[in-house]
Amino acid sequence: MTTVNLTKKLIDNIEATTSEQVFYDTKITGFHLKVSPAGEKGFYLYFRTESGEQKRPKLGDFGIMALEQALDKARAMLGELAKGNDPTKQNQRDGVTLAQFCALFDKDHLHKHTKPSTTRTYHSLLATVILPALGKRRLDSITRPDVEAMMNRNDNRRTTANHALVLLKLMLDKAQQWQLIPPALNACSNISKFKTQSKERYLSNEERAKLTNTLNQFERVELAQQNALTVIRLLMMTGCRKNEIVMLRWDELQLDEGVLRLKNSKTGRKDIILSKDVINILRTAPNNHSKYVFPGKDGIKPIQGLQKIWERVRKTADLYDVRIHDLRHTFASVAVSNGVPLYEVGRLLGHASIQSTQRYAHLDRSRLQESLNKFSNKLI
Repeated sequence: MTTVNLTKKLIDNIEATTSEQVFYDTKITGFHLKVSPAGEKGFYLYFRTESGEQKRPKLGDFGIMALEQALDKARAMLGELAKGNDPTKQNQRDGVTLAQFCALFDKDHLHKHTKPSTTRTYHSLLATVILPALGKRRLDSITRPDVEAMMNRNDNRRTTANHALVLLKLMLDKAQQWQLIPPALNACSNISKFKTQSKERYLSNEERAKLTNTLNQFERVELAQQNALTVIRLLMMTGCRKNEIVMLRWDELQLDEGVLRLKNSKTGRKDIILSKDVINILRTAPNNHSKYVFPGKDGIKPIQGLQKIWERVRKTADLYDVRIHDLRHTFASVAVSNGVPLYEVGRLLGHASIQSTQRYAHLDRSRLQESLNKFSNKLI
């Protein structure tokens, strides 16, 4: 612990070390700066309440909160303490808005604990659902009816609304953990998600033939879209998730072993077993200067705008209700219908547990029933 006259210049020049550093200010008793080994700098205030309880609330992060703002906040809290009040509870009543909290949540949680793809999804939910409805509200003023109203405004997008509810609950849980709102003040508690219908869609034999013919047709004339069309074809032939092929890197191809060794899939590291046809397609993929197998127009970053070409393909093939993710479901349905055991289908899809594959169990039962019908009349 070091006592110094904290100034902006001094704080700017403090460098991180292997252990946490604490610098107490000479101007205000208890006011101090903490510097983590990672270089993060935050303002804190140490004091004892009338009951003798020791507290050390965080006032803000240096860089987001200016030194003078932190000093003003410390003075205000010590003023409440002099009146016999607990300034942390006063601080909760004067809490930040949800929009202001987002910056802290983004910096101290999302970027540290979630994958980039998940962070992008959360940012989209914040921008389109949560902040337009509740961004200007103080954290401690958000009520259950407020959250239900947000959900109801997105009744026509029930899956999106459900995801927004999960994210908002996570944010309010963190606000409680960081002592910004009281422990019992999570407005999302006990709110039920919308019921949604399963969107699983499997392409029939005829539909798969139409899709294949359309892809062949597009490949002959859409020379600038060859990478996008190959990605769509591979999604059907591998059962991979979209980003697993879109973000595929050359160093993840182990074609001599017939496998993709994905380093950062939705379920973490995993191997994808490849058929001979897929191996042949990947062997003929043009090697470029990008680390990605299917780069975009700039030749460096992964391909963008896959949805646009997919919209054109499915319209031409008269498959208006088919999503890109349905190609993964179709891969599984064809595998099960051709006698591949559910356990092996799960392995091919890269499922982390057999429970994820159970959604295809009814297809397995249908296949077994067909087999049974072939000989059941011979049993009596």
